[in-house]
Amino acid sequence: MVIWLIAMLSLIIYSTVRIVAHDMDLTIAQKQGFRARQLAEMGINIAMNPVVKEYDAALLNMSAETNPMLTDGETVVVKIRGEGGRFNLNRVLQSQDRVLLERMFSLWGLGNDDADTLIDRLMDWTDQNDGTTLKGMEREEYEELGYIGYPFNRPFYSLDEVLLVPGFDVVAANAPDWRDFFTIYSSGGLDLNEAEPKVLAAAMLASSSTSDAQDDYGRFLEEATEFVQTSRWGADGIEDTEDDQKIQDINTGLQMLGIEAADAMTLQRFGLNEQTVHIESVATVGEYRKRVVLIVRGRNANPQILTREEVPLFE
Repeated sequence: MVIWLIAMLSLIIYSTVRIVAHDMDLTIAQKQGFRARQLAEMGINIAMNPVVKEYDAALLNMSAETNPMLTDGETVVVKIRGEGGRFNLNRVLQSQDRVLLERMFSLWGLGNDDADTLIDRLMDWTDQNDGTTLKGMEREEYEELGYIGYPFNRPFYSLDEVLLVPGFDVVAANAPDWRDFFTIYSSGGLDLNEAEPKVLAAAMLASSSTSDAQDDYGRFLEEATEFVQTSRWGADGIEDTEDDQKIQDINTGLQMLGIEAADAMTLQRFGLNEQTVHIESVATVGEYRKRVVLIVRGRNANPQILTREEVPLFE
């Protein structure tokens, strides 16, 4: 009985220690999560100041060594980007820029017929009538599949809605980074000063006279990368430094990309000086990270917040 009692007491003590350790770990994680959210919001607030520039590294990249408000193991990294660095999908569909979508979908593994079908379905989803395009789908076709209330017959309110369109799941599977190419928040064409090389290469592919997407995209990607590094990043070839350059004239920018004699559709595809800003703040506290993304139109006294996203990131 004594041995049995000792065993039971040992088990109870061990269980109590494990429970207390778990509660301590949970409390520490909650404190780190709360602290990470605080720091991420601090980064957002700093970036919202219109006098803060993309190259203000001392303000946008903070650690315990550079900011007394932070302790060891705490960092904040903030990036300010123009939302115009991506294609506005609603604008592309409204302007019926089929060439751009056909080339991109072909690049992402869709055949010509599948690409045409998906484009028609996207257009039917965003138009304001019940007329079905050649290969599209309207309410009757969706109801046959058991989907009630589709399509919405309005522009996309979020990129998540795009996944509701039948056939787009193939694009998402073939191109996991498809969201890097599209937005719904910009107000104009693809901003030559903000777009990443891979997005510029897709635009160059759509603006070329050839249709061999797989072969030409690699060449356009190299040219777009050189354009970004030499024409936008300045003499040092480093992003977000004081010698970064801004393209002031769209025709000059297109010529630098090798796009000459641009037609009306090509000119409509591009833009400059997008006022919608994409701010991403990532705070790290120990093993816990928090990412806050804010998309806002105008960093001024009366900014218009379009969306806010908060995502926990674990190491």
